[in-house]
Amino acid sequence: MQPLWTDRRFLLFPAVTLLLISTLPAFAQRGGAGSSGAGASAGSASPGNIGGSTGTRGNTGSIPGTNTPFPNSTTTNPDMNRPIFLSGKVMFDDGTPANTDIRIERVCSGQPHLESHTDSKGRFYFQLGQNTMVDTDASDAMMTPIGTPNQQGNGQWASSGRMSGLGGMGSGLFNCELRAAYPGYRSDLVELSTRRSMDDPNVGTIVLHRLQNVKGTTISVTSALAPKKAQKDYEKGMQLASKGKFDEAEEHFANAVDLYPKYAIAWYALGQLQARNNKGDEARKSFENAISADKNYVNPYNQLALLSAQGSKWEDAASYSSQVISLNPVEFPSAYWYNALANYNLKKGDLAEKSARELVKLDTAHKYPEAESLLAQLSLDQGKYPEAAAHLRSYLALAPNAKNADALKQMLLKIDQASAGQQK
Repeated sequence: MQPLWTDRRFLLFPAVTLLLISTLPAFAQRGGAGSSGAGASAGSASPGNIGGSTGTRGNTGSIPGTNTPFPNSTTTNPDMNRPIFLSGKVMFDDGTPANTDIRIERVCSGQPHLESHTDSKGRFYFQLGQNTMVDTDASDAMMTPIGTPNQQGNGQWASSGRMSGLGGMGSGLFNCELRAAYPGYRSDLVELSTRRSMDDPNVGTIVLHRLQNVKGTTISVTSALAPKKAQKDYEKGMQLASKGKFDEAEEHFANAVDLYPKYAIAWYALGQLQARNNKGDEARKSFENAISADKNYVNPYNQLALLSAQGSKWEDAASYSSQVISLNPVEFPSAYWYNALANYNLKKGDLAEKSARELVKLDTAHKYPEAESLLAQLSLDQGKYPEAAAHLRSYLALAPNAKNADALKQMLLKIDQASAGQQK
């Protein structure tokens, strides 16, 4: 949902990554372990803490997030003037016929950008960076909703706008890949970082692999039914938002939903802007309206989970994130983090652990090292010191530059001492 906008830390929560250790025995707590950073109390009488000063259970952990949706992130590089053209074909591994709704996306540093769509036979051909249309209907919105990592999951609302001169040495495509996108399917990836303007444009066949147990979509079926005027208002709103003209964009989104109250993606876009402007109640209502318009449209559920976590409404955060996981257990890793945090704060350790472990398995790009920190805390709560130490080491390996890394290393020594004492 990386911290929704450049930093990965959600501003409402302290920038901590490890929770309060409440179960270390007294001999393992000597040396001032109780105030090494920012953290939260798990309710014990004599806690030591990983990450910081004692707080309340309601402030445990951190919600990865970024600073603002709709950044104007159009990439330009005047040193690269030759365009790159790409062509290829998309096919489904289960024999499903190709269609014109398959998106071709460029993903750079986790940020998805719509480049083109396939034709009725699954073919595509386009100039990289040529598409100037920005949209939130699918993974552009899914990948980086407010409060999630700039990855999947489900990055920023970045402009898919024209990138002058992508090509040449290819440095403008550093950490970039090409993929197809279609609800309920996982795409093969085509590496773009080494591609040059004079290369053969044909990237071959991209295969879409069907995902199991995916009921929800990141594309709303209501969009095709919107009247032309409503669609124009929505598209204009997206264009204005990509240029940083958020107030004008909000007016166009509002006009779109007035014209077509079942316009789910327009409600979602409106909610994003309202959340950006700290209009939490209005944003919540817009996301709820998006769900009313299309109950299988997953994005607004995830945003409601985030808003609920922001307000420490843990029951709501657990409920909404559970609905995301039920509808789409693959494409929204942020939902597992919200669910783990919510259940931890609700003192439902088993459920928190389940979601945190699922997140670790799903997060192959290691965008959520905080999951390891939570698992360390949960292991300590159960007196499982070797396992806690293993999770803490994993966290430090994934986040070696954490602000409290030195303090955490000292805490790790204390956990190892506790583990050694436990084995005697």
